[in-house]
Amino acid sequence: MLPDVARCTAFWERAPTDRPLLTAWVGSYDTSQLYPTGLARLPDGPLNPNDITPELFVEDYERLYAAHRDTGADAPWAAFPLMVLPWVEAICGCPIHHRDGHVWAESWLEDYRMLGDGEWPIHEGWLEKLLDFQRWLIRLSAGRFPTALSLMRGPTDLLAAIRGAQRLVYDYYDRPEQVSQTLLRLADAWIGVAQAQRTVVAPFAGGYSFSVQTLWSPQPGGWFQDDALAYSSPEFWRAFSLEPARRLARSMPHTGIHLHGQALYTVDDLIEIPKLDVIEVNLDDVGPRIAQMLPAFQRIAARKRLFVWGALTDDDLILLRDGLPTTGLALQLITATPDEARARLNRAKAVWAAK
Repeated sequence: MLPDVARCTAFWERAPTDRPLLTAWVGSYDTSQLYPTGLARLPDGPLNPNDITPELFVEDYERLYAAHRDTGADAPWAAFPLMVLPWVEAICGCPIHHRDGHVWAESWLEDYRMLGDGEWPIHEGWLEKLLDFQRWLIRLSAGRFPTALSLMRGPTDLLAAIRGAQRLVYDYYDRPEQVSQTLLRLADAWIGVAQAQRTVVAPFAGGYSFSVQTLWSPQPGGWFQDDALAYSSPEFWRAFSLEPARRLARSMPHTGIHLHGQALYTVDDLIEIPKLDVIEVNLDDVGPRIAQMLPAFQRIAARKRLFVWGALTDDDLILLRDGLPTTGLALQLITATPDEARARLNRAKAVWAAK
């Protein structure tokens, strides 16, 4: 389970290659299905850091490792702290709840005056639990697989969680200055959490792995996302969320942003951010299809590295092959089983070989 260093290096250098960088995601977009054994052991109701014992999830991580170990992907699967748990929201003060395998953050910011001035108030207990989980994953790995930063939602997602999504939309109109200042403070808090994890995550095969969107690089890095942009607009994106994205993009040696098709209106601004290395786009079960997103993909590929994640059909693969260069292109194919992952990866290789 080692990276194909030559192909990974070609991706980062945007060098000509015979096909895209290929990775695999075995399982589901539904994060509750990734850790069924450990989640069944958590209490229902409010969660505190002491409830999250990493050893509860050992069977889940071993199963995920086994599912990805022999897919033949170009970059290895990486273990990272529970994708189902909203770590940064918890660190930024959100109460965390669990019921029947589902974990969520509750809003708490009734008035912006509650925040005071200065640095964002960090919940040290949740931050230390996150770092403990990272250390446990390194011990569990014992050199078998890389570890990576947790899923970290970006400032707009964080404010939507802290304030409540509906109230945030009203705040764009009614409290623009407070929204702008708070998003910048949350960006700084995000960077602090990322940097704390970077001090713990160990190198693997002479480099570092990324988390949900699987990449490997000689330099460390990570992803950020703002799914709340789906109910924003180009005007609000530029007024409130673009500058925090710039801050996050320059916070690590390599950074990538995760988008859904509904947020592709951000692409023309994102490709102008010098320090943003990769733009990842999900092919969702509902929403724009590859043919509809291809013009945006072409604009990304002309300036940045493009990472496409989804259950890509043969027709999708052919559209991507015929419509995009392979330079700086990566595909993450989602399947239900390891055998299906191997078959889809081989099919993608055959599609590009037939060009």
